[in-house]
Amino acid sequence: MLPEDNILFKGIDQSDCRRMISCFNADIKTFRTGQKIMDYSDNPDKLGVVLSGTAVMVRYDINGVRSIMESLDEQSIFGVYFTFTASQRSGIEIVAETECNVMFVKRSEITKRCEKACQCHSKVVENLLQLMSEKAISLNERIEVLSQRTIEEKLISCLSIIEEKTPNGKAPQIPFSTTALSDYLCVNRSALQREITRLKNNGVLTISKRKFKLMRNRDSDN
Repeated sequence: MLPEDNILFKGIDQSDCRRMISCFNADIKTFRTGQKIMDYSDNPDKLGVVLSGTAVMVRYDINGVRSIMESLDEQSIFGVYFTFTASQRSGIEIVAETECNVMFVKRSEITKRCEKACQCHSKVVENLLQLMSEKAISLNERIEVLSQRTIEEKLISCLSIIEEKTPNGKAPQIPFSTTALSDYLCVNRSALQREITRLKNNGVLTISKRKFKLMRNRDSDN
């Protein structure tokens, strides 16, 4: 994906996009698999847009326990203003799951007053507000998943949300490995694997690699 095709510049002519990328002093970098892309504590004003590849938002609590907050694929945007915690006790990092190209821009560059009062600048701010609204919806979905009492309920809730968001004609796909999924659901990996196996044996879930299908009208054992 070209830098000017990213979600932040949706609805803006490509020539204007290229001009604004220069105006915003955007910085494009490549990251290797497993490499830390950004540490939120060091970059409170920086926004990132994933141009290619996939990454994860990882949170470490005061005891060093890791949780995955979000999967970030192409067109995803991240930064302090898209994160739902103000705590300074928790470290949040963006880590590359595959090789990634990321465009960085300072939030202050986007929200500062435009001397020319150009329409495209206003559109970028509008897009930024829309993205913040979508992140709030994502937060509600995560709360819904984590509020479930059992591993089965958390897993089914998570998979149902993924399924609902998958376009017609495409097989829903889990964006995590089993280890990463356990971190996302905040459950033990071995216990999660046992639950997946049980649901498969009971006909509740079919899964091949990361692609899955939930069986409706299911009647599983608790």
